[in-house]
Amino acid sequence: MAGRPRLRIGQRGKISRRYLGGGVWEAFCRFRDADGVVRKVQRIGPADQIGSDARTLDTYRFTAGKLAKFIGGVRVGEASTARLDAALRSMRTSHGLMMAKHAKTILRGGLQLAVLANVLGANPVRDVQPLRSGDRPKGGAVALTADQLPDLLTKLRASAFCRDHDLVDPTTLLIATGLRRSELLGLRWADVDTTAATVTVNGRLVRVAGEGLKWVPATKSAAGMRTLPLSRFAVEMLAARRGVPYYGEQTMIFPSKAGAWRDPENFNRAWRTARGALGVPGVTSHSFRKTVADLIDEEGRSARVGADQLGHAKPSMTQDRYTTRGRVHPEVADLLDRAVINAE
Repeated sequence: MAGRPRLRIGQRGKISRRYLGGGVWEAFCRFRDADGVVRKVQRIGPADQIGSDARTLDTYRFTAGKLAKFIGGVRVGEASTARLDAALRSMRTSHGLMMAKHAKTILRGGLQLAVLANVLGANPVRDVQPLRSGDRPKGGAVALTADQLPDLLTKLRASAFCRDHDLVDPTTLLIATGLRRSELLGLRWADVDTTAATVTVNGRLVRVAGEGLKWVPATKSAAGMRTLPLSRFAVEMLAARRGVPYYGEQTMIFPSKAGAWRDPENFNRAWRTARGALGVPGVTSHSFRKTVADLIDEEGRSARVGADQLGHAKPSMTQDRYTTRGRVHPEVADLLDRAVINAE
């Protein structure tokens, strides 16, 4: 009877996993190292890593399917820089910048394996032209000004459509916090402390292929696990909602009509229908994150404060991508007036 096939140098065996208890899992496999010795390698981590990684894996699987339409018949030896660059430009045109970047990550990782296996001398993705954010189509989420918020809240509360589709309370909390949709709709009553006027982000909603919508005790990054102060109007809204039959009886703060987690895509669909009548046709749920970033910036707070509020790992992300540029700043003219007048 033939024995187990010998691993090649740099090759791993089948990855197995086992539950160690207390929410901890161990993943392990055999790996033949550079010195030819086969060793057991392992990684131990909490169960929430499985849920948080599932969405990422689904994203890359979906992207790989789209990428195959442009380059699926190309062999490894035929993967020249020019050919890959053309495929990524086609991805960018057909599916947008972010999916093109995901495709580039897939190609870089896959062809790097070919380099390590001595099939290729160098990774051709290395010399592909950068997919810069400046190539992104004009538009995107539009931030609101401080003057627009009271009017929007008034229209929200007066809208029969928004009340019928439970948009008033979730949008109010978006304005008050700048949460991501998946974080907002993943909030539970246990995460809110109305006495201390805080809300704690302990997880988010993710869609897992074959399983549907799930709540996982993890956020987009470690910085996303945070406790945020609540404004008075947000506390009043939550206190009133807790007393409403059905809403106050569920585990989640913003349940679906079926008593399950509310789908972020369904929430977006309802918001797109309502926003025109509210006088904000270009505003998306992401606009409220940019609005909070702008208000923090206009108050003279540091980018670190904004990053802590929005759950960004790096303050530079808040400063470069979320605060609005190109606004008129009358205070600069006042500053120069004072400088010149005082000099005279």
